[in-house]
Amino acid sequence: MNALGKNNQARQRLLAASDHIRSLRLVIIGLAVMVIALWWRSGILQETRRLYIPPDMTQGLVTDFDTVPAPTIYTFGLYIFQQLNRWKSDGEKDYPQQIFTLQGFLTPGCRAALEQDMNQKQRLGELRQRVRTMQEILGQAYSRQRVKIESTSSWMIWLDVNVVESIGGHEVKNVLLRYPLRVVRFDVDREINPWGLAIACDNAMRPQLLSDVLIEQPFVRPERAL
Repeated sequence: MNALGKNNQARQRLLAASDHIRSLRLVIIGLAVMVIALWWRSGILQETRRLYIPPDMTQGLVTDFDTVPAPTIYTFGLYIFQQLNRWKSDGEKDYPQQIFTLQGFLTPGCRAALEQDMNQKQRLGELRQRVRTMQEILGQAYSRQRVKIESTSSWMIWLDVNVVESIGGHEVKNVLLRYPLRVVRFDVDREINPWGLAIACDNAMRPQLLSDVLIEQPFVRPERAL
């Protein structure tokens, strides 16, 4: 009986050890599956690429990943620049606030140029209590000539806009201007800037005052772009 009892105990220990080993194997297999899944997911996320869709799809679209269509470049530049020039109640407060709000869509050099422009306008008294709006001139919207491809990461655009300023409800400025702007790739923070684009303005990009004659003529790209 003693010998038989010892054999039973040994067999039970052996079975328990086998069960434990089997459990460890299952745990190891589970961990291996999790590691592979995380590795695969990480690889997929790293390969995530941006696909740009232009505003007008009436004529169809053939494009590649990370290729930015010219209409998208123009629309981005117009939208951001229009927001920069939207002073709802007081340019002295609204202009710096707009620069801060839109900084994720501006290159550092452009932000510095805008802050310099803001300081100059403030010294000249051109901000206090000013309301400013900017809108695209009717009939002077996007055309392929208005976007020049400089490289795969840089474009020049030309915006024809009507800028109106008022103080206390009284209009003090109403001009038609043509702004040259540079748009560049700026894929720094996708949470803040999903476009992956930014305006790269500088002090050399001065607007051109538009006459009635120029407005009536089709847009012609300048021979020497900035």
